[in-house]
Amino acid sequence: MYRLITLGAAMLAGAVQAATLPSDLMLPVPERAARGYVESWVLSIEIESEKLNGMDACRKILTERGFQPTLSKTASTTAPALHFKVAGRKEYAQASSEADETLAAVQQAKCPGTLSWNVSAKQARR
Repeated sequence: MYRLITLGAAMLAGAVQAATLPSDLMLPVPERAARGYVESWVLSIEIESEKLNGMDACRKILTERGFQPTLSKTASTTAPALHFKVAGRKEYAQASSEADETLAAVQQAKCPGTLSWNVSAKQARR
């Protein structure tokens, strides 16, 4: 069972760091914890661009940090221009500054395109 924490921090790659960090969202909800719910956290990062050149730096960062990124290319009748997407996700058992550091490293890499990320809670009952 997944509960999505609403945060879509879409910004141009390399833009100023978002005011909310992934670790800010990885804190347990006290009321749920008191009832015996345990949550882990999934950080998803995506970079979309019409340029393939320059995407390798971000893909390498995600790989080095355990996100197992995929590279895809798509086009459709509604968006006929070919575009590329690097996407990766990683699960954390608790709030982690490593999630913040990974996001900052991707932003600093200044890969072309649009960077988006979100944190979702993965729930389990004790």
